[in-house]
Amino acid sequence: MAIRSYANKAAYDAAVKPTIESQVSLIETTREIIVDGVNVITINPAVGDLVFLNESNEITFVKGGSWIQKALIPSAWVHVGYVYLRKGRKVGVIDKNAADVKWLDVCQYSLANFTGTSVNLKLRMAPNYDVETSIDVTLTSTSIDATTAAEISAAVAAKAAEVGDTNAWWAYLADADGNKVDSDGTQIIVQCDVCVTWQTQYYYGATGCTIALASWGDMPENSEYWRGERGFYTSYCGVMNIARTKAWATSNGRVPSTNEPVGPQAGNSEPVRPSAFETSEYCADLRAAYKTYEEYLEKCYAVVCPQKYGCFSLPDGKAMAKRYAQKTAPTKDGDTKYKYPSLYYVYNRSYGVAGLDFGDWHLPDVLEGTQLMKDACIEALAPSVSKMGTTSIDNGTNRWFATRYGADDAWIFYGYNGLLYTYGVNGALRSQAVALLEID
Repeated sequence: MAIRSYANKAAYDAAVKPTIESQVSLIETTREIIVDGVNVITINPAVGDLVFLNESNEITFVKGGSWIQKALIPSAWVHVGYVYLRKGRKVGVIDKNAADVKWLDVCQYSLANFTGTSVNLKLRMAPNYDVETSIDVTLTSTSIDATTAAEISAAVAAKAAEVGDTNAWWAYLADADGNKVDSDGTQIIVQCDVCVTWQTQYYYGATGCTIALASWGDMPENSEYWRGERGFYTSYCGVMNIARTKAWATSNGRVPSTNEPVGPQAGNSEPVRPSAFETSEYCADLRAAYKTYEEYLEKCYAVVCPQKYGCFSLPDGKAMAKRYAQKTAPTKDGDTKYKYPSLYYVYNRSYGVAGLDFGDWHLPDVLEGTQLMKDACIEALAPSVSKMGTTSIDNGTNRWFATRYGADDAWIFYGYNGLLYTYGVNGALRSQAVALLEID
């Protein structure tokens, strides 16, 4: 390790620092000691540090940011990811890998309680999902059996071909859990082997039998945004990243025409523009209450957590992964597919050690997402991610969270304006696994 002495801080700042070994510098005028590390191992990891497996396959934390020199990392080491959370002995790790993946990629409807042999289904098919497709089915009997399933399958496939939908539409006999069976079924599943648009999850109907959306099974949902115990709030009160919301509000925020109230904002009222906050006569009370625009967003619009209401009341990311990540559906060609690709993508990874193995990784839930998308976290991660050249973790990318909003949406971080928001599950958004380690 190099040891250097500098007359003053200006001399230190002007000096070229070594990039192949750590250096300790003494500033003569102030007696300050500065450490410029190179690939320094730490037993006290912080947000922005890197996670590796060393040559002995042991989890190793290395100081991040300017301390990292990628070219000098031992070739036997495996880069796992980054520390995005530190709370006591718990260390949250985000995997270095990421991909844009759909949340849902199958459409399923459960048919039962047939009242006659003439059945009509109303579904949404390509190429025009804005209109209802009417499907008439003539059955041999009202029994829930393989014959009824085959007759419905032929009818929906024929109608899809007629209207020009090239996706695989069919039907099969299923048990109470939705598994395809040859006999003793309790329902008929009508299925499209892909989820192309939100309308297929939202618009459907039937006469001559009951119909229910079956894509989700027993997966819970919650469509409420909350702000602590102070009551119900809507999406504009879901700011997750202050810098991103401020950038959005510069051109899209409100220009007030009456005095702005101080305190948490309810309803659909988006933040005022930064320029209005700084100069408008109607924002005088805001300027008196909050020193900066950032403080205004934090105090009036930011997601408050931890909390237990609304979408925060849903199962956590690890529980969602354990229950749903490996759920499959049969396909018309005789194969199977994972129903929830985003959940499975992040679940299906292992570095072969406890804590980073199969079952340890999951999609962030809303609480974990709130922690990940905090300004300080994104800022701490940025230099380490840049040094390692892996997929950016930034405040401008839409990211899936592990929980469902409703029939056709799941919760996301919305990179457009920095909010907790929702998005159609047929879309492919950034999916990136997290895991929680406990250190000594």
